[in-house]
Amino acid sequence: MEDTLHYPAPWHLKGEGFIIPFLGNKKILLEKSFIAEEDRASFTGGLGAIMLVNYESSNVGPYFELLFIPGDFKYSQSVNGKIKTNYYKKITKIFVSSKMSIQEGRLNWAIPKELANFTWDKKGNSTTVNVISPDGKNFLEAEFTKKFIPFPVTTKVYPVSLLQKSDDGKLINTQFSGSGKGKFASINRLITNHDFFPNVREIAKFSLGLSVEAFNIIFPVPKFI
Repeated sequence: MEDTLHYPAPWHLKGEGFIIPFLGNKKILLEKSFIAEEDRASFTGGLGAIMLVNYESSNVGPYFELLFIPGDFKYSQSVNGKIKTNYYKKITKIFVSSKMSIQEGRLNWAIPKELANFTWDKKGNSTTVNVISPDGKNFLEAEFTKKFIPFPVTTKVYPVSLLQKSDDGKLINTQFSGSGKGKFASINRLITNHDFFPNVREIAKFSLGLSVEAFNIIFPVPKFI
């Protein structure tokens, strides 16, 4: 029987993960990042990121996640008769291992989650991750090695504000917050299949990422624009 429970925001999540920030070629990103046709004109480039996350606990239980943010999108609106322009991040591809996370991610924040299977193997300072489609295609292979001494990581230094569009056309703004313990991580392997996820090697050169452990993230009640 399908679970009909609803898990509304805010969500509190804990776990570990890897962030790969990049500054890619805007023209290539427009073609390779699964940006919707209606969003192409508003894409301005800037700092993007790939994230691989092991949520050890959440409002819907533990699950894994892979997501892609190509950069910034410009959005202008009239406020008190004046045009106000803001810049937001947008998730263009995201996979999770939990059907309930898919349902609630779309319902709460209009995040377009899709289902995939994950393997997450840790040996000492090295972590190997594979992401596999429901029909058995391994479309991401990654291997990281954590390096150097840990340091604090917080979204207060670099706030991330998402702007997603719901199925009924509403624009939903979410600014999540979080903190954890970071370490630099070398990227030993990063292979993707563009049928499922952006071909990262075409977008930018990667050699170093960020490992974040013992993080706490809050996804708040979103705002409608």
